[in-house]
Amino acid sequence: MESMFQFHQVHYKYTKDRQAALNGVTFDIPRGKKTAIVGPNGAGKSTLIFHMNGLYLCHSGEVIINGEKVTSRNRQEWTRRIGVVFQDPDDQIISMTVKDDVAFGPLQQGLSPAAAHQKAADSMKLLSITELAELNPSELSFGQKKQVAIAGVVAMDTDTVILDEPMAFLDPLGQQRIQEIMDLLAASGKTVIIATHNMQLVAEWADHVVVMKHGACLGSMSPRDLFCSHPDLLAEAHLDLPPVMRLLSGLEWEDPSQQPIRIEEARAWLAGQLLWKNQETIRS
Repeated sequence: MESMFQFHQVHYKYTKDRQAALNGVTFDIPRGKKTAIVGPNGAGKSTLIFHMNGLYLCHSGEVIINGEKVTSRNRQEWTRRIGVVFQDPDDQIISMTVKDDVAFGPLQQGLSPAAAHQKAADSMKLLSITELAELNPSELSFGQKKQVAIAGVVAMDTDTVILDEPMAFLDPLGQQRIQEIMDLLAASGKTVIIATHNMQLVAEWADHVVVMKHGACLGSMSPRDLFCSHPDLLAEAHLDLPPVMRLLSGLEWEDPSQQPIRIEEARAWLAGQLLWKNQETIRS
């Protein structure tokens, strides 16, 4: 599987007298897949993100993006080419109207005003937020601001979109809408990466998971492999199983790797159990 990001023994400290934010981190993130970076607060998730778009340079080790090592000479290129959506959209939205804010990124990439605003219009149409174009961002709900921040990154037409805690502070409908957008981006062929504490989201959405704790990578694998075969890594990272798995905990599984981790899988398993029980009742 081709890698979009490769971290090789990456170390990073914010100041010399502080504990390392990243301590010998090594893992790959596949191209064109949906990856979740998980871990407790202080695990290094945000620091990883800022290495992925060239904002930070590692103090030792290597960060390789699309086969090219990130250096002081090319870091600004990756800042333009890797889209990042912050946890709080107010940290990202700066313009007086939504349409101008969505066009800001393309303008920084060197597009003409006309071309940048066309990119913005296409992005807002794709995310179904065209009706917000003329509004001042201060008039929007938190969930709408999230969508505007994502639209700004989409307008830059980057191959990779990274979202830091995309579901934070959103109500269920807002979370559903953001997940639909994440799926839309992935379906278009982009590499989509999220940092999250939400294990059910990881189970439902991700193809690949990176588990972090105290600046170290504990493992990198599929969600099913993590939840079914390596729950010890979750415990070590102070994370829990997805709610669906906790609901069915205590049951005996012939093949633990096939236990439901997603809501639809659990629904199908429960339906099968009810059918079997009904058939047994009829026979008796």
